[in-house]
Amino acid sequence: MKNPVIVVGLAGWPDAGGVSSLSVSYLIDSLNATQFGHIDMSQFIDHTQHRPFVVIEDGMLKTIVMPSFDIYRGIAGERDIILIRGYEPQSGWDRLMKGIFSLADKFGVEELVSIGGLLDRVPHTRPARLSFLTSNRQLYYRALTLGLRPSNYQGPASIHSFLMNECGKLGMKAISVWGHVPSYLNIANPRVVSAVLEKVGKLLDIEFNLDRLYVEATVFEGKVSGLIEQDSELKRLVESLEREYDEESKTPGYIV
Repeated sequence: MKNPVIVVGLAGWPDAGGVSSLSVSYLIDSLNATQFGHIDMSQFIDHTQHRPFVVIEDGMLKTIVMPSFDIYRGIAGERDIILIRGYEPQSGWDRLMKGIFSLADKFGVEELVSIGGLLDRVPHTRPARLSFLTSNRQLYYRALTLGLRPSNYQGPASIHSFLMNECGKLGMKAISVWGHVPSYLNIANPRVVSAVLEKVGKLLDIEFNLDRLYVEATVFEGKVSGLIEQDSELKRLVESLEREYDEESKTPGYIV
């Protein structure tokens, strides 16, 4: 592979608005990526939360597909992209890390990006808010120059934090980029997904084709705006969040 990078997207708790899972799925489709492997984590997935996919026709069971961690290879510009799509496992995080690092070692990967989504008090009518965490100083300052906010948080951790910590121990350059989803819109959000992938592309010096996402984001915004116009209470909430967002934007304390 040529200058490969790993990009990880996981459904589950750190996937508000589908930002994590949809970002990687979009890259798989747009890069026409080819699946070349998987990481066996089936015993660590809660199948009542992430259920198998079944096809039944006329009373006959045709297929059943268990949740899995699938690995794809795509090419973007001058780089190979290794895409990992799966679910945040309920346990066995160390096993998943071993699988990822074994993959990185096999193909000479020195850089990793994970993508997450969280709910926040942000309005859908303003530019998407993005934040990041990393254990690499070079990526830290690179992210700041691109307008991402350094994360400030104390509480239960997602697997992304664990992944960043383990990458730091091994000296691998790694960053986790998070899209902030309006708390009143925890549905598939192509608008935030497109904003995240724009920044990820710039971090990796890759230009992704996001045209389809931009179209989906425009349609999404139109539908949401139409629904909010019909709900006076929700409209007042959005207006309040707009004032908070605009006031905070005047004094962005995250700039150093």
